[in-house]
Amino acid sequence: MKRPARPLWILLLIYFLFSLPLLAQPETGNVSPQASADLPAPSPADPARAATPQKVYAGIYLNKVVALDLKQNTYWMDFYVWFRWKGEPDPTATYELMNTHEKWGGTTVAESEGARKLADGWNYQEFHIEQQFYSPFRFNAYPLDEQILRITIEDKSHTNKVLQYLPDVSSSNYNPEIFIPGWKINKHEIQVNQHTYNTNFGQTGKAVETYSRLNFEIRMTRDPWTLHLFKLFLPIVIILVMVFVIFFIPISFFDSRVEIAITGLLSMIALQMVLNDALPPVGYLTLTDRIYYFSYFVVMCALIETVWVYFSFKRDEYLARRIDRISFR
Repeated sequence: MKRPARPLWILLLIYFLFSLPLLAQPETGNVSPQASADLPAPSPADPARAATPQKVYAGIYLNKVVALDLKQNTYWMDFYVWFRWKGEPDPTATYELMNTHEKWGGTTVAESEGARKLADGWNYQEFHIEQQFYSPFRFNAYPLDEQILRITIEDKSHTNKVLQYLPDVSSSNYNPEIFIPGWKINKHEIQVNQHTYNTNFGQTGKAVETYSRLNFEIRMTRDPWTLHLFKLFLPIVIILVMVFVIFFIPISFFDSRVEIAITGLLSMIALQMVLNDALPPVGYLTLTDRIYYFSYFVVMCALIETVWVYFSFKRDEYLARRIDRISFR
């Protein structure tokens, strides 16, 4: 009678007992290529996981400009704005007009309740907006100045890493029948720039963020500019001619000469005050200021010359008359 092969069964039992802990451990290590292919890829519609920012085409058609107020740096605009995009996020839900003034008075009407589907999967939405805007004007060359009326749009929720505007240059334009009294529109521009806020808005540890910003501008000059020059220079020329007349008045009429010069000076001051009343307070000299200050200088020189000649006349009449002739020349 043969004995059972117990050593073989004992070895199998020991191997099974030692294998249990290994079989119970979770699977770790590298994933096979097939398993990696089955994992869900980042969706382009998910802005947090998207590899490239959402591209949004935006355009503006300016229909009307009213209530231009140079002193307040404000103006009302009636315009249409449209957005064209694919996927998510929806730019129509988070766009914002950045340079509005008294936002409560404006109106925004959507073309439709939701975005329309265009060819090739594009989404499209259009808005009709009436709003007052603020944009600082520059008056260095007043009254030959060029002014810019601007509409600025920015997405208030998504940085430029998530959403970027692209200008619809070919379709953006303005109504050729726009009438702004005293002004003529020369051209328009639509462009995109990147605006960085140098703050984290109190969110500790968060870096500053940059947003895509759409700018639509119209550039305009005074019309006709020759009329504005005529209005500016004619009173000054008349006063200067009146002041130069004193050189033909004998110095014996000293009082009359001084009165003419002082009257001319006060008239210029009054004219400049009237012109500047149409402008906001500015911290620089305009072209009008330079012209008036030069005129003040001329009148003051005439007044000083009159006093000098008057006192010289008492000592040497020939010298006094010679000074008068030289001053006029």
